[in-house]
Amino acid sequence: MSRASSSNRSIVMMDWQSTAEGETVLQHFYNPQTTGRKLFGILERPSILTQVEEVCYKLFFVGKSGIGKTATVARLAGTATPSSYIETVGIRKTNVYWPVKIWDKVILFKLQCWDAGDNTIRKYSHILPSCKEKVDALVFVFSYSDSNSFSELPQLINKMTKDEPSQPASIVIGTRFSSTNKLEVDVAETKEFEQKWRVPVLRLGKSASSERNEVHKVAPLLNTICERLWMRDQEYLLRHGFTT
Repeated sequence: MSRASSSNRSIVMMDWQSTAEGETVLQHFYNPQTTGRKLFGILERPSILTQVEEVCYKLFFVGKSGIGKTATVARLAGTATPSSYIETVGIRKTNVYWPVKIWDKVILFKLQCWDAGDNTIRKYSHILPSCKEKVDALVFVFSYSDSNSFSELPQLINKMTKDEPSQPASIVIGTRFSSTNKLEVDVAETKEFEQKWRVPVLRLGKSASSERNEVHKVAPLLNTICERLWMRDQEYLLRHGFTT
């Protein structure tokens, strides 16, 4: 998995997790009973130094049914992905903790990932407003093996961001990416989309790893998401005349 394009003005140290400092910090995120990362509950957090600043953001994962929204959240959290498709009933919320190095400071991001099944959203009128309430980022998910899910993105982005008071950041993730198999969505199309909409398009491969190496495979996605959220806050402060 990788970012579709990189920025020369990145404020997040994208390879920090591979440094000695980053590896030391990441030790607090692994489950000692398994080879994977730990899934933190509502009252849990990684046991890293208390002086590390923590910031919290709400993300809502949007996209058509069956393209892998829940599996994407699982990959970001470092947990097992579903072996077969079962549509999400109600709202599913997953906390993903991720440390990043911004300039010379380590920041702990708490990403509250929300997703809901299409049928649930259509059946219950309160589901979509609950997911969008005070949301910090809208993560639009499509599948590289489903061209319709990609072609519907512009309409979906306009629908979800129009008149949204919180002015959430927008991110796009393409699932089931493969560098060897033929895809319904061409990489050139996603690059063109990225330039036109000024939204990062991230790629997520089909396979998942239960080994600790998975954290370095998902790091580019999490780092880009965190950077997007951080920049949104900085832009908000500038617009309102605040200084950090």
